[in-house]
Amino acid sequence: MATQTQTEKKPLINSGMVLPALLAAAVWLGGSYLLFTNVIAGRNAASVQAASQQVADKMALQLQPFFATQRQTLDKLPSAPGASTTSRSSSVLPQASVQLFTPAELNVGTGQPPLSFALVDLLKRSLEGQSPQPEFLQGSDKQWHLYHAIAKNGGALLVQQPFAVFTQQIDGLDQSAGTVIISQQFADGPARTLWSSAAQASAGGAATAPVPGSYLKISVTPSTAFAEQHSIPASWLYMLAALGLLGTLYALWRHAPGDTPAPWERAAQRSSKAKDKLRREDLEADTIAEQTAAASALPQKAAAAPQAEERAASRNTVMRTPSTEFPRHVFRAYDIRGIAGEEINEPFAYQLGRALGTLALQSGEEILLVGRDGRNSSELLRDCLIEGILESGCNAVDLGLVPSPVLYFACTKAKNTSSGVMVTASHNPADYNGFKMVLGGRPLAEEKLADVYDLMKSGEFATGQGSHHQQDVSEAYIDEIFNDVALAGQPQIVIDAGNGATSELAPELFEQLGCAVEPLYCEVDGNFPNHAPDPSRPENLQDLIDAVKKAGADLGVALDGDGDRVTLITSSGRIIWADQLVMLLARDILARNPGADIVFDVKSSRALGNLVTQYGGRPIMWKTGHAPMKTKMLETGALLGGELSGHIFIKDRWYGFDDGAYAAARILEIMALREQSLDELIDSLPHMVNTPEILLPVPESEKFALIDRLRKEGRFEQADLNTIDGLRIEFADGWGLVRASNTTAALTLRFEADNEPALERIRQLVADQLHKLDPSLVIPG
Repeated sequence: MATQTQTEKKPLINSGMVLPALLAAAVWLGGSYLLFTNVIAGRNAASVQAASQQVADKMALQLQPFFATQRQTLDKLPSAPGASTTSRSSSVLPQASVQLFTPAELNVGTGQPPLSFALVDLLKRSLEGQSPQPEFLQGSDKQWHLYHAIAKNGGALLVQQPFAVFTQQIDGLDQSAGTVIISQQFADGPARTLWSSAAQASAGGAATAPVPGSYLKISVTPSTAFAEQHSIPASWLYMLAALGLLGTLYALWRHAPGDTPAPWERAAQRSSKAKDKLRREDLEADTIAEQTAAASALPQKAAAAPQAEERAASRNTVMRTPSTEFPRHVFRAYDIRGIAGEEINEPFAYQLGRALGTLALQSGEEILLVGRDGRNSSELLRDCLIEGILESGCNAVDLGLVPSPVLYFACTKAKNTSSGVMVTASHNPADYNGFKMVLGGRPLAEEKLADVYDLMKSGEFATGQGSHHQQDVSEAYIDEIFNDVALAGQPQIVIDAGNGATSELAPELFEQLGCAVEPLYCEVDGNFPNHAPDPSRPENLQDLIDAVKKAGADLGVALDGDGDRVTLITSSGRIIWADQLVMLLARDILARNPGADIVFDVKSSRALGNLVTQYGGRPIMWKTGHAPMKTKMLETGALLGGELSGHIFIKDRWYGFDDGAYAAARILEIMALREQSLDELIDSLPHMVNTPEILLPVPESEKFALIDRLRKEGRFEQADLNTIDGLRIEFADGWGLVRASNTTAALTLRFEADNEPALERIRQLVADQLHKLDPSLVIPG
């Protein structure tokens, strides 16, 4: 009988290898996909970057002949006949005017139109045989002009041409590759945009090339279409991924044992959960327009209601579930401050934008102005903040990187809004950030700031689609001060911007006013590498003191991180605190406005109140803080306010907001009018012995409770107790102050007396009372 042999069929996969096989498949597929994606993405980025660089290099070479031809023509120009500073038209260069200056005439204000500080420097360099490259500068008409300086017959020729002469060359460039920006950058300064093409949706980073024979550089940000033309097709990615899949299946079949059940025999299935994460969206190409040719437009134009032709804020969005868990303690008495990236992060800024947009619309404001300082986290927070504002249906105008006073200036001058928000942590360390807010011309503080917190928690926001554009109001701000403050001669000053937001603006402002400026730490750096951006601390002023003495300068100006606070240094190196500056300003203002109110904070010298009374004014002591001070000034109609930390508010000829640079300019004006140095002016004031502001570290959660206990349990002999803000203990021969800081985890202390023994007695009394409450509290010596 024949034997029938049955052939056993080999199962596809051994049962004991299902899980390893699945893991192997996942690893292979995932690894293949990531590898191919990264390789292709890297090659694509490099390919697009290289193509963009070629375009930028080509454009730079296309512009080079313009400057070479200009130089050859200029060398052939004859000297101007007749009066040396007479302007005449040139028959050689199109639309050019020419002035000849002798070395003695190279002063700011000479000529017609008058020479600026930058033009004087340009002409002097030509006389020194440097053959300076042409420069684009803004004239009195707030338009860009092209300037050349040529040494001729012992003098210097200044040739001026309108910007249109250069734009004719730009028109010949092929701008199809993407967004083109032409900027000017000197060796010791930041780049300033002169011209930009229409913004296009971008894909990839910008490529930059210098324009030979000039200070210009041309940047090309590739468009999406350009990037696609120079990228590896996506079909390659899919093909390579498919090959990876086939390889995986083959390996599984080739190496699987024979007794493994097929995957379909297993009932268990796995699923994955995806988390929706709030992420920052690109604000399209609006960031390109930060400094366009419209940079000098007035702020009222900046805040005009969006026109129909303006592009609506149309952006790609994702489904999101923003967090409503925000730390309450970052909502301080008059602003918001906390650790950047932890307490103050992207979701926080986005929700804050939605809340502020909602409140603005409820108060009848349809536009919010937005500024930011130079901290490393400020740009990202600004973007998220604006996104939230737009999604509330409110419009936003981005002022760019500006000091807080420029935002306040724009809120004051704008026709269609008086509201704005500044992304800044002011004088706090580099790892902090926050927001200062103005709504309807008033600071958003205290109870109203608590309402913002409640609204952010509730999520009951307005919804809509706001419009977003950018505006530069810095030039209008500088012009306003230039037209208000009159200085004599050419004061020599040193400006320490502390690597903060005034780094570029402050030197430019004081140069326009006619000062010889030596910049110190005037490069924006959010790491604050040289010292903390806090001019109220003596240790942060030592470098400025040394620089003033070394240069023999008339004045040292120290500004904080966002430019709303100032401390001055005399030519001898003395630190002049803000309450002394307010005394000088009060004496000047009261001479023209007898009976005016002057507001100052509880940390200020007793001599300040006495001086105001002596000169016929009404002294008003009030709470420390920029928001309480501004609110009190609005309530009383005061012409001047100030607090020891450096906030000075001038309503006489100005707008009443705290502005460190403007306050310094007014002090310079007083020095010029009285023909006295700052040392001499300070020596003419009443003098008391005092300490600087003392910070005593205390946990955030304990500082206010400590002040309450000190009020109730402290024993201060027969002193009068002032509880407006903390506890000010008044004796016949002096006073001491203990209050909770609203910006840092600390108690703030200060002491003043008629003489040193009285000062030490008051200081020791306060130290003893604090030590009874908490033995760990020791007042620094």
